[in-house]
Amino acid sequence: MEKKGACMKLRHKSQMLIIVSTVALAVLFSLIALPLSRSNSLNVLTEQGRMAADMILLSVSHATGESNPHHRMAHIKGLAGIPDLKQAHVIASKTVVKQMGIDTTGRDPVTAEEMQVISTGTAYENMTYSINGVRFHNTIPYIASARGVTNCLGCHDAGEGDVLGAVSLEIDATGQFYTAITYIAGAVLLFGLFGLIITLILRHLLKPVELTTAELKQVVALAEGGNFSNRITKYSDDEIGDIAERTNHFLDTLENSIGSIASDVDTLLSHHKFTEADNLLNTTVSVVNTMAMVSRFKQVIENDRTLEDVYLRFQILLEEQFKFKRYSFYEAAGLNRALNLIFKGGVPQEDSLWCNREITSNCDFCRASRTAHLCSSVGELSICHSFAGNSFDQQERLYHICLPIMLSGSVGGILQLVFSAEERSMVESDLPVLEAFMHEAAPVIESKRLMKSLKESSMRDPLTNLYNRRFLEEYVGTLTSGISRRKSQIGVVMCDIDHFKHVNDTYGHEVGDDVLKGACEIMMQTVRGSDIVVRLGGEEFLVLLIDSSEEGALMVSERIRAQLEEHQFKTAQGAINKTMSLGVTLFPSDSDDFWECVKRSDVALYQAKRTGRNQVIRYVEGMQSDD
Repeated sequence: MEKKGACMKLRHKSQMLIIVSTVALAVLFSLIALPLSRSNSLNVLTEQGRMAADMILLSVSHATGESNPHHRMAHIKGLAGIPDLKQAHVIASKTVVKQMGIDTTGRDPVTAEEMQVISTGTAYENMTYSINGVRFHNTIPYIASARGVTNCLGCHDAGEGDVLGAVSLEIDATGQFYTAITYIAGAVLLFGLFGLIITLILRHLLKPVELTTAELKQVVALAEGGNFSNRITKYSDDEIGDIAERTNHFLDTLENSIGSIASDVDTLLSHHKFTEADNLLNTTVSVVNTMAMVSRFKQVIENDRTLEDVYLRFQILLEEQFKFKRYSFYEAAGLNRALNLIFKGGVPQEDSLWCNREITSNCDFCRASRTAHLCSSVGELSICHSFAGNSFDQQERLYHICLPIMLSGSVGGILQLVFSAEERSMVESDLPVLEAFMHEAAPVIESKRLMKSLKESSMRDPLTNLYNRRFLEEYVGTLTSGISRRKSQIGVVMCDIDHFKHVNDTYGHEVGDDVLKGACEIMMQTVRGSDIVVRLGGEEFLVLLIDSSEEGALMVSERIRAQLEEHQFKTAQGAINKTMSLGVTLFPSDSDDFWECVKRSDVALYQAKRTGRNQVIRYVEGMQSDD
């Protein structure tokens, strides 16, 4: 019905345009033709009347020449044979009647119009319309003149230009009137026929436009719902057909592109498979927005100062973003991997937990921690015997889902969600998004936990407050296992301040210490919160860029070099500038052995020193050190 309505609307517009144009042309033609026809008829009738009047004048003159003025009536009666001449009579002026002694008894009375013609010498014309027909009345004055065929002054006692009389004629113009009407009616009919023909032709020409428009409307409506499978039929080889082809090509491109996006989205959301009922565009946009939100969350927690700040932000996320009311988060720590409660929500009793307290001493009592897989009581109520949510005095049955956070290949924490049957659909729909947040937060939590552990173990350089070599040796296994699990990379950057010994020799060790601390500040401000800067000894540093690409590692290294070069170190002897040389490798791209990557970064650093200093050199196969 919608398609038909669209066609009818366009067809009616075109037909209405043709009908209005045809009627307007017919009316305009009639308005022009009728006055022209009347004017032409008047001219013809006037000329006909003039000719009749001239014949009557000759007849009267002939009769006068025979000295028998009464003979003129016989000549006038002879004019009755003239076509369409219904009546004719002569009116003599008073001067002529008196001179010629004309008897006016029994003659037709003289009308006011005829008297006006005799008195003014101006002809009178008038057209009358009645049921009996159309009549043309014409009264023509006779003017005395010595010129021409008849010398009026020879017979009449009158001067040049005097009015001797008039002839009054009545001509039947009915035939001419109906002839003109017939011609005009025929022309109007021709206009109507022309309009009908144009309508049929235009309808034929506009049919592809109407059909294409209707199909385009339908295709766009389906595309708005995420269905790009419909196509437009090509009805002509003109611009309309080109529009149909281009639209189909555009739909092909959309279908292929969105289909690829849908496949990627299916990969991201493995729990959901798109069906024809899904709005692919809206769903894809929603997923992209969610991914952007997750990425922003990771950026925020990377810049949080402590691990406690990260946990607090995660709790706020659960309450404000996901609207969860009941939850717990445990951190797995210690040699026996006991679960330490970090935060909880919605527990009926302040000192109680959603699980039995035995899990806090031994994580093996927690099924999610023991199996390192999601644990849900939706399908199996007693799947985990440590769950204590239904031991409280509440009217509704509660369910739980426990999600492990994997850190360096092992369980680093457990997020527990507790919900009622009414809340089940909301929790299950939000679960994939929550898992995405947890996945992105995992390396940040791991990095923050490592930093916290380092702080607690005093694994920092006392001068620069950077991590020292002991940290690197103790935690390199944890770092590399996490990178291997995520199939990511570490940018290994060896850094050395150029001619640092000259600073100590020239300005003293106190200035040298200031330069070291200033260089450390520049490096810490340049790298991300999840990256690690280690002082190996003296003026030599190692920067570990977690989850970095080769391009990113080189970019950060160059930024460190440039900012150090621009920085001025204040001393008692004045400001000094220093430069830095850097060597870059990638673990495990350059080597599966982390320490081999460190060694190769040192080789690239030596190459930077040997070829001019103050530069970043990427290690390539074949580089040699001076060893």
